[in-house]
Amino acid sequence: MSAAPGINYRMPLASGLRPGILHRSGDLTAFTADEAGVLVARHGLASVLDLRSDSEVERYGPPSGLLAHGVRWLRVPLTGYPRDTIAGRRPGVADRTRYLHGILTDAAPGSWPLLFRALAGVADRPFLLSCHFGKDRTGVVVAAVLALVGTPRREIAADYAAGMTDLVAKADRFRDKWLRRGHTREEYLSRLRTSPVTMERWLTEVTTRHNDIAEALLALGVAADDVARVRGLLAAPAPVRPGQPARAGEVPEGLR
Repeated sequence: MSAAPGINYRMPLASGLRPGILHRSGDLTAFTADEAGVLVARHGLASVLDLRSDSEVERYGPPSGLLAHGVRWLRVPLTGYPRDTIAGRRPGVADRTRYLHGILTDAAPGSWPLLFRALAGVADRPFLLSCHFGKDRTGVVVAAVLALVGTPRREIAADYAAGMTDLVAKADRFRDKWLRRGHTREEYLSRLRTSPVTMERWLTEVTTRHNDIAEALLALGVAADDVARVRGLLAAPAPVRPGQPARAGEVPEGLR
């Protein structure tokens, strides 16, 4: 793949995260069959968790390119949260922070437990998390996962902001959205620009209100076993220090 595949696609490279398992993107329908084939052949992509609503799937369609290569499509809609916080033409950092927190705390009842049950079922193999832009819903879920595995805040915020260049470059794919809302192209571009400050403020808010992301998830009804399994599957293995016995099932470094 010479150009970036799909929309806002990447594999987060973050401290504490097991590499090669978690993929993230926007618009699932943007992957061509060839791009999907590379993701499957090169990275072993097995599943996609689709956070889009029923109406979004009806309007934009299924991930046909990925399905053609046998990727398992799991629908886990993350919807129902308030959108009035970003209703203005150029929402600011405070507006966006409230919006992200609403995705966590005010989504339709049962959304987060269903999502984490699905995550616990697929995170033993490479999987893709996606919504429409791959920015807010996907951003909150990825941030939650990274926080669970101990990724520092600055890295979580940097990952949130990393997709802005691709989103802005491919903004015309979303032309129908700004036309339906009566926005100009430049106004809509401002919505696609992500700032690490927004994510850092949201993470601070989670800590202030809920102590940490695990406590917030448990308060939403997410099963403790699912939180523990997701953390266990996605946390990078701890390095073996010289002279430290290898863990069960791990080949000692000198014999690899």
